[in-house]
Amino acid sequence: MPTSVVVVASDADTRARLAALLPMDSVTMTTATPESLPAEMPNLFVIALPALETPEEQVIERLRADDATANIPIVIASALPMIHLQSVPYASDWTIAIVEEPVQAAVLADTMNFLLNPDA
Repeated sequence: MPTSVVVVASDADTRARLAALLPMDSVTMTTATPESLPAEMPNLFVIALPALETPEEQVIERLRADDATANIPIVIASALPMIHLQSVPYASDWTIAIVEEPVQAAVLADTMNFLLNPDA
């Protein structure tokens, strides 16, 4: 069964670019804005984080605060300096990984695989 992935970004071009990097042979993909997450939660989120204190960051914080979604893996795609990203409370969560923009398809696929199969 394919892995369900939701790509979240306020910017439509960013959503489309990140969605195009997903390994389509092994995932079913949906795109969403921070305000329009699907009712059915996926196996994994890919969230573009253009800056801190954005709607995208609020999505991450909401997902982690809710027991029903707290363990869904999240790949954060961001060009922010790593020192800024490491300072946020959710950065130490084992279900979150950060990939640097511009994201490379192989890096994204490897990161997703790692988060979905931590014991492999």
